Amino acid sequence: MQEDVRTLTRKRCEFIAEHQQYQKEGLLKGAYLIYDNDEERLIYTPENDFNGGRERMGMGGLIARFLQEEGAGKFPKLENSLKQYMEYVKRELVDTRTGKVYNDAGMDDSYHRLYNLPWAATLFLEVYRLWKKEEDLMIACRIVQYFYMDGGTDFYPIQLPVLLLMEELKKKQSEKKMFGKEYDILLEMFKKHAERLCEYGENYPGSEVNYEQSIVAPAVDILLSVYILTGNKKYLEEGSRQIKILELFNGIQPDYRMNEVAIRHWDGYWFGKRRFFGDTFPHYWSATSGMVFKMYGKILKDSRWIERGEASIRGVLPLFFKNGRASCAYVYPMFVNDQKADFADPYANDQDWGLYYNLLQVGHQQ
Repeated sequence: MQEDVRTLTRKRCEFIAEHQQYQKEGLLKGAYLIYDNDEERLIYTPENDFNGGRERMGMGGLIARFLQEEGAGKFPKLENSLKQYMEYVKRELVDTRTGKVYNDAGMDDSYHRLYNLPWAATLFLEVYRLWKKEEDLMIACRIVQYFYMDGGTDFYPIQLPVLLLMEELKKKQSEKKMFGKEYDILLEMFKKHAERLCEYGENYPGSEVNYEQSIVAPAVDILLSVYILTGNKKYLEEGSRQIKILELFNGIQPDYRMNEVAIRHWDGYWFGKRRFFGDTFPHYWSATSGMVFKMYGKILKDSRWIERGEASIRGVLPLFFKNGRASCAYVYPMFVNDQKADFADPYANDQDWGLYYNLLQVGHQQ
């Protein structure tokens, strides 16, 4: 049986701060990096899925959200670790003046990737919510605006923090602070994005993968979020059509790794140490389906969708262990290409977004 989410998160955050932060002088100082649970060491290469940016920003987002839930000042070691990480992010990954987000340390954008911007925006938003420094909120706004200036309207981003950002900007707007202009600008950008998704409908354009669960889930997320912001039923109707496609990725099997967990392929190959092909049950982005199921259920006041969403979000918890360690993917088949599989990959890499979603769920239930 898994521990409660907050205990599990505390142990995971402490492990990240103690074992997954680079402490030596140099380019990577302060970075949260991959950890090899077999060899007990940090891993870094400039190769995209093993570098010092990208999905690894989820570690910072998780710690920032955890510290919010627990209250500032209770975990000084974690706060200090997060401060060091944000120094690294501002120095090596994000141009805080323009909102551009780079693919790796050293402001390296030799591989241009739109996925990175929503994750950075979420990170700065969570840090803002923790420490209440308005500059962090402004940086989040700049990142999202840069995302749209860079072609984001035609993109299917994972974890674009539409409602989270607008909630914080709305508070500032009501306080007659300087963020009213940003609210209006971003609302128009989000509406244009939703319109484009309506135009595409079920004809999803290919991205890094031609067609997968984490293309459909972001579409539904943005459509439902913009419906909540505007009340325009066009977006709810289109979101309803597309959520019917999204649920086809999920199975309801008598196995805790496959109950409301979306089918994913080859994530162990791209992000893992052993580089195995094969289905990964669970993979943390499966929780994005759970988040939109739950949002849809709340809009419709339908407890069935809410329950499915909660099951889907919890379904990624087997990637996290009681000692604070984690695995980027569980390669589910017994054998892959005549090699024994059925294992949790040794790399703790990109999975912490899955725990972040579980912590969001805990906070929303209070």
